[in-house]
Amino acid sequence: MKRINLFLFATMSLLLAACNTYEPIPNQLIGTWSEPYHVSIYVKSFTFYEDGRLEYQRIPDTTWNPVIDEAGDFGKLNFKVKNNKMYLSGMGLYSKDDTSKYEYVPFEYVTDYSIIGNTLIIDSFSCDGGLLSRFYYNIKLLKL
Repeated sequence: MKRINLFLFATMSLLLAACNTYEPIPNQLIGTWSEPYHVSIYVKSFTFYEDGRLEYQRIPDTTWNPVIDEAGDFGKLNFKVKNNKMYLSGMGLYSKDDTSKYEYVPFEYVTDYSIIGNTLIIDSFSCDGGLLSRFYYNIKLLKL
């Protein structure tokens, strides 16, 4: 009886492991990617970590005159890769009726991406899944 239980446990463990369809994160994605400076008044950068964390920032390009006095955006998200698609998730502020009462709610969305040489192209991105911030399209980033 013990052998049957052990066999069933081992079989179930293998089946559950096979259900995890997310692929390992490609090593070339890990690291910091940034838009070039002195092209736009803001510069977006993304830092991908091996543990599935993503830090995003959009900051003023201080090489321009005049310097913008807005701080920009910052976001901490999670990401996974499956079938050459990036699955992004996190928590974002949301208001049901545009009042001053905001709450954090989870968000998740999928976008295409590609890496060509030292350039990362992300099809669409929003640091809060479009809850309050806009989506940016066709973002081209260089590996730092």
